[in-house]
Amino acid sequence: MKKPVFLILIGTGIALLMVGVVFVVPWSGQMFNEMETITERHHQLMRALKASAHEPLTATQENLLAQLLEIAAGMDIRENPNDLEKILSSEPYLTYLKAVEGERYEDFSAYIAAMPTPSIRTAARARIEAMFGVDKGNEALEIWTNYYLKVREWGIAVEDPSDILMKLYELHELHRKYLIVPLIKSDVRISGLHTEIVQMGMSAFFMAQHAQVFKEVWHERLKMDGHLSGFLWCAIASPAEFGLLRSFFVDMTAFQALIF
Repeated sequence: MKKPVFLILIGTGIALLMVGVVFVVPWSGQMFNEMETITERHHQLMRALKASAHEPLTATQENLLAQLLEIAAGMDIRENPNDLEKILSSEPYLTYLKAVEGERYEDFSAYIAAMPTPSIRTAARARIEAMFGVDKGNEALEIWTNYYLKVREWGIAVEDPSDILMKLYELHELHRKYLIVPLIKSDVRISGLHTEIVQMGMSAFFMAQHAQVFKEVWHERLKMDGHLSGFLWCAIASPAEFGLLRSFFVDMTAFQALIF
């Protein structure tokens, strides 16, 4: 298939899917079947993410939390949000990050600057395969991973995933710049056009919900434990996800506002 035609069909398919309308085409049945499959996989992934986000701390992590609370004695992160980054720049937490990421960071700011780290990219690839299957080649999967991370950043501004429908132009540009054009330039083999259209059309809506999982669980934790202990719990329980979300904001004040 010629690339301009491919681009038109993909772009049209995305637009149709995002407004909830699919015209009768030769592969409409296949498209709806693909939509059902992806939706079910998405629900399974969301359940897995929620279960992961709710996992209690291990004994080692509980010990780290106690150490960080000692370091934070007398601090009020609600009044001085940057104090949280000072706590996370302490030796115990940096040692913990090295064990998680396999790399030593000078301080928490350096960790944020390194986002997305290898562990986050690995998690992103696994989530993409969980949603869309494991039949994508490495090159295509790398493009989808870059796109996933852009959607996650873009989706932070969307209060409700349904708001995506109100931001169709931005979504179209996101698809075009980070997914469609790279796939075309790389000449990645397309196994099924109807499958690709459905995956692209549904991807942003589902990917944008991943941050909501952690946001909701973390908000609950802050209500249970208080702001200082709650935030430290989040940074210990899911360090990579915590660092990724923090990297989308200009400072800790803005990030904390998201969770509050």
